[in-house]
Amino acid sequence: MNVKDNQRTRLSKKMFHNALLELMEEKGGIEKISVRELCARAELNRSTFYAHYTEPREVLLEAEEEILSETSEHIRKIGAEQTGGGRDYLASFFRYIRENGKTFRVLLVTTADPDFKSRFMQISLLQLFKHLQLDMDPDKQQFIYSYLLNGSFGVITQWIRSDYATPVSEIVDLLLTLNSSAINKLAL
Repeated sequence: MNVKDNQRTRLSKKMFHNALLELMEEKGGIEKISVRELCARAELNRSTFYAHYTEPREVLLEAEEEILSETSEHIRKIGAEQTGGGRDYLASFFRYIRENGKTFRVLLVTTADPDFKSRFMQISLLQLFKHLQLDMDPDKQQFIYSYLLNGSFGVITQWIRSDYATPVSEIVDLLLTLNSSAINKLAL
């Protein structure tokens, strides 16, 4: 396959991803989305769709994997670049979420796929907490991480639902305050 075909394939897939996310936002999920509707929204024909996929759910899984991979890469990159500590690290992460707001709104709030939520928490939030190098009792670590992951995810989804109304710096302060309090109480 030549470079032009690779570029065309990437562009076609990106168009299908974007069209699917738009339709999911409108319809509240993937169950009601047909191949015909997806192709019309992407402005691509059905033969292009079937050259890459067999059903819309495959487009969703590919889009999810792409955003998880990009999120993981972003976290790795900010971990290497940030020297200002946890506050700067979290602020960069929250800005990333806001910059990709439509995608995160659809995947984490509108459709709320439990599998994607779990993978997002494992790939992003768990990496985030491990990077912050929290000092805690090893016997309680799994419970504390579970609490922090679920609570932090709740804050993130509420922030997305509010259409990012609270500034990043305030969300970071809130999260650090809530999590510090929990760690101090639980790690004893």
